[in-house]
Amino acid sequence: MNRLAVALSVLALAGTAAVWDQAVAQDYPSRPIKLVLPQPPGGAIDLIARSLGERMSEQMKQPMIVENKPGANGGLAAGDVARAPPDGYTLFMAVDTNLVVNPSLYADLAYDPFRDFAPISVLVKTALVLVANPGVPADNVRELIAYTRANPDKLNYASIGLGTQAHLGMELFKLMAKTEINQVEYRGTAPAMTDVVAGRVQIMITGPPSAKAMSEGGKLKLLAVTGKVRHPLMPDVPTIDESGVPGYDVTGWFGILAPAKTPQPILDRLAGEVHKAAVDARFRERMTAQGLEVVGSTPQDMLALMRADTEKWAEVIKATGAKVR
Repeated sequence: MNRLAVALSVLALAGTAAVWDQAVAQDYPSRPIKLVLPQPPGGAIDLIARSLGERMSEQMKQPMIVENKPGANGGLAAGDVARAPPDGYTLFMAVDTNLVVNPSLYADLAYDPFRDFAPISVLVKTALVLVANPGVPADNVRELIAYTRANPDKLNYASIGLGTQAHLGMELFKLMAKTEINQVEYRGTAPAMTDVVAGRVQIMITGPPSAKAMSEGGKLKLLAVTGKVRHPLMPDVPTIDESGVPGYDVTGWFGILAPAKTPQPILDRLAGEVHKAAVDARFRERMTAQGLEVVGSTPQDMLALMRADTEKWAEVIKATGAKVR
């Protein structure tokens, strides 16, 4: 009898919780929603967040406030959201590396991407571009591989910090192409690009818009695109995969998450609203102009991508010995 009473009590509590969640969701949102970003204003993620915010504010009849909180490769923003009340009013706009690289890179990470967050959607994704100073004696990936094998450690590549695509994308390239290229770290894309153009370092992985603009001015050579397919902004530039490194794929993405334990009805509402905003023509046009591919995935697809990319980058980090302590 005691077991029956306990079971009935548990069922009653579960039913009460479900009713409460539904009631809360019906009133949601009743105040502004905060979207926390891991980078300062001015970058791609800032553009994505503000463009999304415009659409969702219009749809949900509440302001969406963008808060930039850079630091610790996304750790400050992620920790802030992980500790926030799970009520749907504080969300995390993440760069993929915050979720799938940091757990393998940082020995004392203050959050767990799978335990502390509920995925909502992968909003957009983008491949990057392998560029070179015009003085590099290689006009494509095959020539670059041949040159670096004949001249190990002669070339340097610019990265913008451990764990970034500019870092791990090149390290993956080195592993798969069996080449030796030295890393030179920079504090941001602008100074790194400046030194590649000047020839102080020779190659770099960077974003499509800046790469395209620099190549048109004759300041850089476009060697290859890092994704599995050619980029719409530069359809004549081959992929690394088709240029002698089969299977190579580095595609960055940006996603939105809520704190764990956010009521399911609120998560469902957010997933629906994000998808609606993602397919809006105004949002898509703005993203396409920046060379970004709109995805608007389901929460389930985002979770699957997080798992796959976490495993992929863990192997690269283990092979290179990279670690932030």
